Amino acid sequence: MELKDHVAEINALSRQFMNSQVLFAANEADLFSHLEEPATAAEIAPKVHWDPRATRMLLDGLLALGLVTKSGDRYHNTPTASACLVPGRPGYQGNIVRHIRYTAPGWYRIEESLRSGKAVEQERGERSPGELRAFILGMKDISRFSAKEIVEVLDLSPYRHLLDLGGGPAVYATTFLETHRRMKATLFDLPSVIPITREQVREAKMESRVSFIAGDMLTDSYGKGYDLILLSNLIHSFSPEKNKIIVRKCFEALEPGGLFILKDFLVDNDRTGPAYSLMFAIHMLVGTGEGDTYTFSQVQGWTRDAGFEDFRIIDLTPQSRMWLTKKPFPAAHSSLIGFLDKGSPSKLPRGDFSPDE
Repeated sequence: MELKDHVAEINALSRQFMNSQVLFAANEADLFSHLEEPATAAEIAPKVHWDPRATRMLLDGLLALGLVTKSGDRYHNTPTASACLVPGRPGYQGNIVRHIRYTAPGWYRIEESLRSGKAVEQERGERSPGELRAFILGMKDISRFSAKEIVEVLDLSPYRHLLDLGGGPAVYATTFLETHRRMKATLFDLPSVIPITREQVREAKMESRVSFIAGDMLTDSYGKGYDLILLSNLIHSFSPEKNKIIVRKCFEALEPGGLFILKDFLVDNDRTGPAYSLMFAIHMLVGTGEGDTYTFSQVQGWTRDAGFEDFRIIDLTPQSRMWLTKKPFPAAHSSLIGFLDKGSPSKLPRGDFSPDE
């Protein structure tokens, strides 16, 4: 690369925040719902309560981002915008975009977190009801895909009672129950979240097969009698010390022979990737203070200390990985080699992983 190419790369990187702000504004105004049919800026402006000239500028920005097309003076959604940014579509991502918008102010004060090691958002206290709903439904936007991938990769038919810890929008639980008709589920989450969780379970028409526990996962009981526990995308919000407590409590709540699935943005032991997970660690610094993304070795230490022994690893997506382990029976337990595999070889765990490296 020539010097001018390096300069262009740095300049493009420094302006990326502009792209996200354009997306945030359009999403918040539900602009894309009005662009399923071609329309002019003058036609759109009163529908979103914007100035006509400013509307034209924003629409041209969306054109630059590849989210709309333009023919003459009429704008129209691209397939990506139509699939992901129009409410009600199967791929809708508007809630997670809104959640990311809520977290953006903290990133503009990242230097404070770097100096203190604490979240700049801590001074704001708990999320407002609107922020909480955007967060929980944002998790629905993104988890519907990984939930389907899990049931495609793993044969969970032997299991009868799932504990979905931090179940939020109940996507994993309802997807598991749709696939396995003899399974029931218990969803554990904070008291402020459980009403949203119940709403999502009602929408899925799963009320008869789902129970709820409202509590603090660090201090309250998870209950007993589970042969399957899912801990999905939670450990990055907590410190290593708190994660040790959570994993130990999962071990105690799980029946002997039961399966524990820990899914998160796990990073390689040398912390060189995946890139998304490395950046997400900074998101946890700014947003939680104590959170981080964790290595395979760290997870192995927590599960081994809790009493789990064998394990397997599956790369579910480029950034999301699963750690699978079973609670041994009191007398003896069998190796997990070959257990639970389902689907194509590309979904099988890497065979050259050495967790203690």
